[in-house]
Amino acid sequence: MFRAGTDGSLDAALVLRTLFAHGDRAWLRAGAGIMGQSTPEREYEETCEKLRSVVPHLQFHRT
Repeated sequence: MFRAGTDGSLDAALVLRTLFAHGDRAWLRAGAGIMGQSTPEREYEETCEKLRSVVPHLQFHRT
C-alpha cells in the first residue's frame, strides 16, 4: 500500500497480516520483508509466527 504526493513525497507500508473473506470462506495471509540478510528458513519461521499471533484473536460466526 502506498500514497504518493505531487510534491514528491511517498508514504509506503507493507501489509504483513491480512484476512480475506468471501462467502463462507476466509484466508489468513502473512508476508515478510525480504532483505539482503534474509534466509528462506527464517522468513518462513517469521511468517508462521505472524500467523500464530493473529489466529487466537479471530472469531468466526455462522450465519
